[in-house]
Amino acid sequence: MVLALFVRLAIAPIGAGLQYLTFFPAVTLSAIFGGYRSGLLATLIGIILATYVFVPPYYSLSKDVLQLSLWANLVFLIGGVIVSFSIEAMHQFRLKFEEQFNDAKKSETRITKLNEELGRQLAERKQVENALVAQEEYFRMIAENVEDFIAVLDLEGRRLYNSPSYSRIFGNANHMKGTDSFAEIHPDDRERVRQIFRDTVQSGIGLRTEFRFVLANGEIRNMESSGGLIKNSQGEASRVVVVSHDITERKAAEQEINKLAFYDTLTNLPNRRLEGDRQAQAMAASARTGRYGAVIFLDLDNFKPLNDTHGHGAGDQLLIEVAHRLSRCVREVDTVARFGGDEFVIVLSELHEEKKESTTEARRVAEKIRVALAEPYLLKLKGENEAERSVEYRCTSSIGVALFKDHKASAEDILKWADIAMYHAKAAGRNQICFYDL
Repeated sequence: MVLALFVRLAIAPIGAGLQYLTFFPAVTLSAIFGGYRSGLLATLIGIILATYVFVPPYYSLSKDVLQLSLWANLVFLIGGVIVSFSIEAMHQFRLKFEEQFNDAKKSETRITKLNEELGRQLAERKQVENALVAQEEYFRMIAENVEDFIAVLDLEGRRLYNSPSYSRIFGNANHMKGTDSFAEIHPDDRERVRQIFRDTVQSGIGLRTEFRFVLANGEIRNMESSGGLIKNSQGEASRVVVVSHDITERKAAEQEINKLAFYDTLTNLPNRRLEGDRQAQAMAASARTGRYGAVIFLDLDNFKPLNDTHGHGAGDQLLIEVAHRLSRCVREVDTVARFGGDEFVIVLSELHEEKKESTTEARRVAEKIRVALAEPYLLKLKGENEAERSVEYRCTSSIGVALFKDHKASAEDILKWADIAMYHAKAAGRNQICFYDL
């Protein structure tokens, strides 16, 4: 306000006329810079100064002077009030506008930051989406080019996805969606595989298993599978992914290797190695149940002359027929093995608990074998540059039998006892049965 008065003096000195008019800049400046209170105070001061100081010849604070300037003071006062409150209104409008403007700037700033954050999130999401697309394409290429069979199942075992490799055994893999994944599993394997699937869903731990697929044409394929549980964002079971591969050829190779290792290639009977294992099992069962078992050792009596006369092809035919006849003479729990050359071993299991009855049972089987092998053999022979011809041949056998039950003798000892009894049968005139006496 003081500054405004100095401005007033600069505009018009003390002795200048129009005192009230020249005080208006002071009032205006006071209201502008100090608000309406300063404007009103400047108005009052202006009235006092104009009335008692700057207007000659008054220069005195008297009632008469005040009466002489009443109307002028009143007009000046009203003008000062109007100017002060008008400027205050402008101040308030400016402050309100400034506040709104600041709020707008703050909002704009926040919006800018939100837009920047949204842009960053969108960029990150786009990056993640691109990574997912690339990853999906990567896994799609893997799924479509691997030899293994990849399936995604729901928690009930229905197919949601099957890799194109399934088309090799089931036709169009796209037609498999929504079908029961257990439908083509061999009936003997189905419930076991279904239980493994349920266990995987419950425990979250995948298990490896083998089973058989039955194709529409009746062909059977051996499969090996392992499953894994897929969980959602809440950690709940959602899907099951199963990776399988066809092990049919491997199974066939394993069976062939097993056959070569444990079976005679000519007669398809168990060989000496497998016979030893079967005999050991029979001895363990005998010790456990208290029942007798028996080993029958036989040798063909006149096999060598057949080979000398008609060749090894004829001998092979006779050995194959001997194997067939022996297999028809025993039970499924018994074992018939080719021991080597023209020697065969039969292991009888689960005979009687008493030795006498067991001896009778073993003798009955041995006699059945002796009679069967003594029947004539009709052999088909064909030499080089010769037509096929049939030859009837007779070949008997010498048979030795050794019983075993719950004793400390080894499998080799019992086999040796049966072999000794067989040689006694040969010494007795062949085509005989002899028992080894303990």
